[in-house]
This record gives sequence, structure tokens and C-alpha cells, in this order.
Amino acid sequence: MRTSKPCWLLTGMLCLVLWPAAIAAHGDWQIGQAQELLKAAGFDPGPIDGVLGPLTRVALRRYQASQGLSATGVLDEATRQALLPSDRTQRDGEGKPAPWLKEPPSGEFIKLGALFQLPEFFPGLGALYVDPATLPVGPFLAYDRQGNLAATAYMIPVKDLRAGKAFNTLAVAHAKTDHVDIYYNNGHPGVPEPHYHVVLWYISPEQAATLQ
Repeated sequence: MRTSKPCWLLTGMLCLVLWPAAIAAHGDWQIGQAQELLKAAGFDPGPIDGVLGPLTRVALRRYQASQGLSATGVLDEATRQALLPSDRTQRDGEGKPAPWLKEPPSGEFIKLGALFQLPEFFPGLGALYVDPATLPVGPFLAYDRQGNLAATAYMIPVKDLRAGKAFNTLAVAHAKTDHVDIYYNNGHPGVPEPHYHVVLWYISPEQAATLQ
């Protein structure tokens, strides 16, 4: 049976009306997935609602900065690929190690020994890099002698802890944390005031003990 011309016109109008809704639903699903992955990675996006709101944009910018990506706050393809829970979280599109996971890290990070009179390799921690703009807290990225990311360290001044200061926007590498160490330091070049080291290790305690 032949379909009448009015039916074709009605079908076409329905497609034009429903197509934007279908596109919006697809976008919402991707944003919702990204929110779940951001939360799992330690970057709080707020409610998992599929909406690219202010909290999600902040979480995206923090995550993008941690991965050496442009901190746009937008769920672009590079960010989506980096977030996906697979081997691609450790590799870029060309199969190269993702930013921060190999020495030297991308972005504004500089080796600590180039900023202060400090050793190139810190026994028990590794080769340290930091973005000077984030001093004294960091993050400080620590690499083993093979150039692999071993830990992320933060140096929290005691005076800030006593003052009740919150640290809720600290960047972190997108890698699985094995264990955490927290210990006191009386001060050293770069962070002269008394502070606590908070070290997120991506390797086992046995492997960390070999960093000499």
C-alpha cells in the first residue's frame, strides 16, 4: 500500500522535532558516565545527573590539568578517552605513555633540583617535579630510576592545618593508589616551614623501599 504524502510530511516533522532530543540524551549519557569516572578518580563532579554544571566543569578542569590536557572544563574527545576505564587510561591516542606517568611530566612541572639546591634523586622518594605555582603544597610528582611515576606527594604546612585550612582542589595523577604515607618534616629548601608530607604511592611498600 502506498503511503500518502501527508504521512511522509508528518514523519519528517516528527524526526525534526525528536532529533535534537535524541542528541541531547546521548550527550547527557556521556556526561553522566564522565561524572561517574571523575568521582572514581577522586575529582568530585557533584551529583551524577548528566548535566555539565559548574561542579562538573571544575572537576573536568582539575582532571584535565592532572593529565596534561587543556583545562577547558569541557568533555572533549581527548578527555573522554583518558577517563575510559581501560588500558587507554595509561596511554594516549598514539600508544605513548599518558602525561605524568612517565618522566618528565608535561605542563609547567620543573625538576625540584633545578629550582633549589637539592639532590636530583631523593632517597626513599625518587626524582621530584613540581609546578612552582603550586608551592608549597604541590603536588610533587616522584619518579623511580626508570622514569615511572612512583608517587604523588603534598607538603602541607603545619600552620595551615592548625588554622583549619581546607585543601580540596589538589590535583592528582590518574593512577591507582597502593597506599598512603603521612609524616612530619621540620622544613627544607622549597618548603622551609614545618609541614607534613602526604604521599600517595602507586607502588607497593616493598617497591618504595628500593628507591635509594
